[in-house]
Amino acid sequence: MRRIRRSTKRNWITLAAFLGIIGIWAICQATGIFYTEDRFLPLASAYAQETAEAPKVMQNTPTHVDSGVQFDLSDIVWEGSTAYVNLPDGRRAKLSLDKEIQESAENSLNEHPVPYGGAVAIESNTGRILAIVSASTARPKVDHYATKALAPSASVFKLITAAALLEKGSVDPQARVCYSGGASMLTESDVRGNPQTDNTCATLEQAIGHSINAVMARLAYQNLGKEDLERIALKFAFNRELPTEFLTDVSTAEFVDDDIERAKSAAGFWHVNLSPMHGALIAAAIGNHGIMMTPTIIDEITDASGNVVYTAHPRPWLVVMSAENADTLARLGENTTREGTARRVFSGRKGWRSGVRVGGKTGTLSNKRPLYVFNWFVGWGDDPKGNLAVGALVVNTEKWWIKGTHVAARMMGTYFKQ
Repeated sequence: MRRIRRSTKRNWITLAAFLGIIGIWAICQATGIFYTEDRFLPLASAYAQETAEAPKVMQNTPTHVDSGVQFDLSDIVWEGSTAYVNLPDGRRAKLSLDKEIQESAENSLNEHPVPYGGAVAIESNTGRILAIVSASTARPKVDHYATKALAPSASVFKLITAAALLEKGSVDPQARVCYSGGASMLTESDVRGNPQTDNTCATLEQAIGHSINAVMARLAYQNLGKEDLERIALKFAFNRELPTEFLTDVSTAEFVDDDIERAKSAAGFWHVNLSPMHGALIAAAIGNHGIMMTPTIIDEITDASGNVVYTAHPRPWLVVMSAENADTLARLGENTTREGTARRVFSGRKGWRSGVRVGGKTGTLSNKRPLYVFNWFVGWGDDPKGNLAVGALVVNTEKWWIKGTHVAARMMGTYFKQ
């Protein structure tokens, strides 16, 4: 009998010790005491690479996020320069939003009555969301337009196509491709090529910077199959639910079997929808050496007594492409702001810090009924003091005042100000 009591006592002591260890581990995880980013990053990157190769699946349930919280963006409240969300259980979430960048985007979208608009700014190397702004003056009204994948990606998708070409090793970025036509539409001849009329030539870098449809479609037609485009789209988080702490639409990409039509999609003509939130993540991944970080808007959570019960830490989500090719794509994208379709807006950079490198991609596509012009800019920028990625969309009618490029440049100018 005494032996049984001793055994029971030992069991209770062992259980108490085990629970104590679990408790200490939980506290360390919540406070980040043992957080070591250098050791963690390779493991997370390996996991991200595995998930990037997974079959295409569109989830219908909210994706897990570290904070375990999902809230409505309408619940955000500002106290001075800090944004918060009061959670139903008495806890409080402190957000990562930067008031100056947030207000710069709000002012851009509200100064002119744009039918719809959305803008998002993210720290490329951490995934922290610094601004998320929406506008909706048309009918029907759309709440939180920055999270909606209601617009065609237009020529923004040229970045994804370029990534596929670089990853496959199909093209020399400085090799010249001769073409004709394709300025506002693409014919079968534009895609296949015609030696009799193809007398204008451009490199992949120029095709990105100047948004040359015929070159991008031709390169896709000659070098990329349906599976190539599906694979790279999935790696860049198309057809995936984004792990945000608020509901965000899935950006969809569909590639048909017809080679010509698929090449048109690769150049940015339909079959692909994108949200400004996702656009910013794409830019962030290119600017962050090919790693798409988990987007976070909650920095920390406190309980009803003011004790910190959760602290966010940067965590990679997807490896979209190799670091070498991502850096090449980032360099090619600088052509857009230096001499391409966004040069007029970004050339001056008045009030910016010196030495900031900025790249990106514009995109324009229109609907006829109703007549809406979707105007995009997604881009990345960095200097020794910081890095930022933006996704900005402005939907205009035949009368317009600003484009996505203007909104994006204003946010980036605020971040990179002297």
